[in-house]
Amino acid sequence: MSTPPDQASGSQGIAQTGDKPGFFYGWVIVAVCFALGFLGSGIYAYAKGIFLIHLADELAAGSRMHISIGFSSLAVIGALISPALGKYLDNQSPRTVMLVGVLLLSIAYTLLALAQELWQFYLIVAFGFGLSITAIGTMTRSRAIISWFDLWRGRAFGVAIIGASLTGIVIPPLANWIVEGYGWRVGYLAFAGITFGILLPVVYLWMKDSPGELGEIRDGRKVHAQQREKPVQLENDDRVWTWQELLKFPAFWSIGCMFGTMACVYTVVMLHLFGHLLDIGITSTNAAIVLSCVALASVFGKPILGWLADRYGARLTICLSLMSQAFALYAFTLTNSFMVCVLIALLHGFGYSGLALLRTFAMSTSVGSRSIGLAYGVGRWIELPFILIASPLAGLVHDISGSYDQAFVTLAIMLLCACLGTRLISSGGARERKQPKAGTPSQASSLRIR
Repeated sequence: MSTPPDQASGSQGIAQTGDKPGFFYGWVIVAVCFALGFLGSGIYAYAKGIFLIHLADELAAGSRMHISIGFSSLAVIGALISPALGKYLDNQSPRTVMLVGVLLLSIAYTLLALAQELWQFYLIVAFGFGLSITAIGTMTRSRAIISWFDLWRGRAFGVAIIGASLTGIVIPPLANWIVEGYGWRVGYLAFAGITFGILLPVVYLWMKDSPGELGEIRDGRKVHAQQREKPVQLENDDRVWTWQELLKFPAFWSIGCMFGTMACVYTVVMLHLFGHLLDIGITSTNAAIVLSCVALASVFGKPILGWLADRYGARLTICLSLMSQAFALYAFTLTNSFMVCVLIALLHGFGYSGLALLRTFAMSTSVGSRSIGLAYGVGRWIELPFILIASPLAGLVHDISGSYDQAFVTLAIMLLCACLGTRLISSGGARERKQPKAGTPSQASSLRIR
């Protein structure tokens, strides 16, 4: 196994770059991850709810549950490959994974536009999108970010994942316009062209795997030079884990269950909220606006939650995120007013903006940086049952009762219960780093990437 280039980026990198710190290239990496969210996974996530009803009518005799099963199936493939992919990312090239993922995503969109049968839809979503979305998804982007940021990891995560939320502002109205005017097949072909023609060159030209490639260190020398007091390194930051050790670690299970709950809520809302809004009498145009409001709040929520995580740590910030979503889901069952739904969407969007950001932050503070890819990959197995069950069950509840209310209330209760999991994790944040611990490793080691 080759030595990761970033592991050589400590004192050697400082010598190579001289004494005058300049622009930190890590923010370019943040921009690339932003683009992957905006033009990659974000389009897929926010468009599928718009396409759901049309796919159900044409491929599944109107059954939303059957289409929901298809969209959930990609999580199985993602979970199968995630442990091996995470281990690869910890030791090899996130850039290579991103390039392969973008190429596969453009192919998957093209094939889906040509699907004629339900079984074809299942295969394309499970394998085409399962492989590609996992390859360009949060695990890969988080591994890239953690290679470049330490003290500012919360802010970097927060900015990087805004891309997917900005997509949510644009895509629901645009996708609804395309589907109603030209059909869902044209929509998927358009997404294929965007992915291949724009996203692939962005990753190819500007993605770098580690600061060591440019003679830098994590966060940039300028940030470290401005620290009056050297922050304490997190307890497990430099530890290398095996998957067996992870499965014996209570904090790891807590993170998996908390964010498995949040992930299943995310999949249900992205897939079924549009249909719920139509069911309660809101027009398709206004329903798309509500989805855009969810994304709009997420844009502002991510940097706020990122700052809160850096400042106050994971426990408080995760509870805030979970409770915001819980109250919003319950509120959606109480109204049929468009304007009230807009306000609820803003609350929900703020809460769910912490999904990818706080999962990565909590994982990095509890498990550390060296094995975060492996931890992320193995953690997908804990989250998988939540994701597989929630969306199809919500579709089944609707097929039987004609309403999503029972599903939304159940998910709200699950979110509140998930708050208990914060008791088992390491909080991190500036306050915890200021408290020296006996036997704390020297700060010099934290300048290395993994």
